[in-house]
Amino acid sequence: METVDGRLRFMGRQVDGYGHLSDRDATLLARCDGSRPLDGFPAADRETIGLWRRHGLLLMAPPFTPGHADTEPPVVVSPHPDDAALALGGTVAGQGARFLDVFSVETWTKDPYYAERPALTRRLLLDEEGVAARVLRARVELLGFVDAADRDLRRDRFFADPAWSDGFAREEPELFDALTARLATLLDGVGQVYAPLGVGGHVDHLACREAVLELARAGGLGAARVAFYEDQPYSLFSSAEETAKKLGARLAEEGLGDLRPELLPVDDTAALTKCEALGAYRIQVRKGIIQRIRRHGVRLAEGSPFPAAERIWLMRS
Repeated sequence: METVDGRLRFMGRQVDGYGHLSDRDATLLARCDGSRPLDGFPAADRETIGLWRRHGLLLMAPPFTPGHADTEPPVVVSPHPDDAALALGGTVAGQGARFLDVFSVETWTKDPYYAERPALTRRLLLDEEGVAARVLRARVELLGFVDAADRDLRRDRFFADPAWSDGFAREEPELFDALTARLATLLDGVGQVYAPLGVGGHVDHLACREAVLELARAGGLGAARVAFYEDQPYSLFSSAEETAKKLGARLAEEGLGDLRPELLPVDDTAALTKCEALGAYRIQVRKGIIQRIRRHGVRLAEGSPFPAAERIWLMRS
């Protein structure tokens, strides 16, 4: 949010109904820092907070509950800030996670206001990730690689075809080797690892997938510890099943085994928490996409006792 001459602006536009932000409102906004429950505010303040939430200025988060000390949270290799939450937010809401945001230096957006302000966009995209992770109770580590849209080689062609190929990696060998080496250190000794399946063929997603596969080939990461998640929102427009089938055939030829799908159940509370967390992503993700992701999760769970699900693929020999 911005305040310009006392006027409240969000996403570069003035917020309806706020010609001027009063001192009281400014103080109340500062108090909405996640440190106190909603029922700890007076009724009048709760009404104002509810209005701000409807405008999208605030997000709700579930009460903090300490995790089990003897349970190691999974590690999600996230090509960019937002990919882990978009694909596995419901699962993470139920058990926590550690996000490794790989290509975390990015400025891409379709919003003209932010397209003209790349430095601001770079900072705010990370701020969005921090807010979403706080709602999901995930930890974020930024690896600092540059997004494909900001790399000279990839600026105008950051989707590869076919998505199950590894040929793209040879076009940026130094980058791929550096990424693989970095992940080797960060994933050493961890438990469950989730990596992108690569649906849609975004080269940053494919680079993360292939780096994890390289570690599995070299024995530095046991195949039983690895699962590939369904990239969102790309699977809304491309076939995750086809990508998994073709990639699985390639892996079987390499001796790694093919892929089998598995659904991760998402209960009502986790589904609500995921939707709330995804509300943090405004610069790149539209509200309509979030709703389509939610409906996709509901469709995946049809016939099961759960209201929603998220899909992964496991390697099997």
